[in-house]
Amino acid sequence: MTEHAQDSATQTPSAPADRPRMADAEFWSLLTTHRRAVHGYLAKRTLGDAQLAEDLTQETFVRAWHHPEILSAQQGTPLPWLYRVARNLLIDHLRARGSRPTEVGSPDLTVFAEEPALGNEIDRLLNNWSVRQALSSLTEAHRAVLTEIYFNHRPLSETAELLGVPEGTVKSRCFYAIRALRLALREHGLVP
Repeated sequence: MTEHAQDSATQTPSAPADRPRMADAEFWSLLTTHRRAVHGYLAKRTLGDAQLAEDLTQETFVRAWHHPEILSAQQGTPLPWLYRVARNLLIDHLRARGSRPTEVGSPDLTVFAEEPALGNEIDRLLNNWSVRQALSSLTEAHRAVLTEIYFNHRPLSETAELLGVPEGTVKSRCFYAIRALRLALREHGLVP
């Protein structure tokens, strides 16, 4: 095997060689702090398939290793990001499994084991975190318009007066803000 072939064989398809990685100390701290929570989350949703839960947990942390930005102070705790990745990996696994014939003797993983309080709460927190991240990616002007119109339930004319801009500008900002928000939410997997 050539040197170039060996290098490319050791790289994961989702992680190019030039992508930054977490420092070892940061990674081990992340792993020891959040591994049990992520594994527990997956174990409940894999209907007791310990091997699948372990595999998905490992893949979740491999993905985290390639995203050191999740440890930044602006991101807050990395746990919502880890839960979202774990959930997406499980969904991908279930979709891939659905495209193959069913294995003999394997449990049906098409239904997640739900604990109503915990499962719904985690999904709600993940969605809230994703929406906050998407809103924070907007410009201040766009965020202000959306906040006044949709969160504070102000009419267009009152929003224009409050922000000190013409109504046409508020309409325009609202249109472009919703468009930008939709793109950001699509990146977080909340909008198809």
